[in-house]
Amino acid sequence: MKKSIPTLTAIACSLFITSCDKDNGAPSYTIPATYSFDNVEFAEATASINMWQGFQFYLGRGATRQLSQDTVNYLWNNTNNAFTAEFINNLPNTPQQLNTSGFNLASKTTDAPIIKALADSMVKISQFYNTPGSEGKPGKQGSRVFNHSGVEFNQLVAKGMMGALVLSKVIQHLDAAANADNNTVTPGKGTAMQHEWDMAFGYVGIPTDYDSSRSYASTDVNRPLAVGGYFAERGKYIKAGHTVFEAFRKGRAAIAAKDYQARDAAAATIKDFLEKALAAACYYYVTSPQGKTVKSDQLHELSEGRGFIIALNYRASNSKLSASNYQALVDLLGPTQNAYALINDASFTKLKQAQQILTSAYGQLQP
Repeated sequence: MKKSIPTLTAIACSLFITSCDKDNGAPSYTIPATYSFDNVEFAEATASINMWQGFQFYLGRGATRQLSQDTVNYLWNNTNNAFTAEFINNLPNTPQQLNTSGFNLASKTTDAPIIKALADSMVKISQFYNTPGSEGKPGKQGSRVFNHSGVEFNQLVAKGMMGALVLSKVIQHLDAAANADNNTVTPGKGTAMQHEWDMAFGYVGIPTDYDSSRSYASTDVNRPLAVGGYFAERGKYIKAGHTVFEAFRKGRAAIAAKDYQARDAAAATIKDFLEKALAAACYYYVTSPQGKTVKSDQLHELSEGRGFIIALNYRASNSKLSASNYQALVDLLGPTQNAYALINDASFTKLKQAQQILTSAYGQLQP
């Protein structure tokens, strides 16, 4: 049988990340290896992610001292120069830049009162930082503080905001980009469509020269944060980091070339893999307690998993996880469930049911 010989054009398309001319007249443009485009600005996103980092860092101090409700309020609303070097360190923004930015978590977080109530609960539980805790008794176990039913509230906040802040804002800006003006250029921000796309990129929390194969140090100012920080930790198996970063670059280049079909395909990929990264983290944290024997470790990781369930509430409307299956996850592991009962069950029945729901929706998420 005669085999066809690939053309030079086809070979070029396979070797370089570029959109090549086709018979249908699709535009030709090059996709850069980094997120390097003209007129890129996402200061709001960077500040919000840095604030998320500082906020969750402060809540985590509740295991070693009584937290201040005033400080939590100030951080949430960005008032009273709340951000300090104690918990804003090695980040793109300095404390002063955050304090004077004009942005705050309260206005950027979807369902802000719900997330804030969880943070306030961590303030209350922190009073037991020096009191031994157990089932039915709030207090410290290992290096962490849990409430009477085994909840570590700072983990619910930190992971929940990966949906309520990050995923929610990314989807909002990607959807806005689909209908925004792409003709009038504002110096420094590009067209309205380009700016919406850039804002979505900023909220993911990865640097413009992100390398999914690199191990970033905690001292690296431009390290991945928020969901971006979980690409390597829990999203590696599904190649979330590489896929999302490539799609953002493809989409931004497509917008410049007015290739809206490619833009929409990139947006769909980003939504899909960001959500899948959250699901992969959730799957890990409902699986790992089943293999541990130290109760504080089990409770801690289960709290992380429950936080990611909160995050998945902010998935796209066409999510692979149906509303009924999401509600099933909430019913299995939500706030009404006692964490001790979940981990004291030798068969881990509800944790295994949660695993099944996640894999049925998203496929295999971990090795």
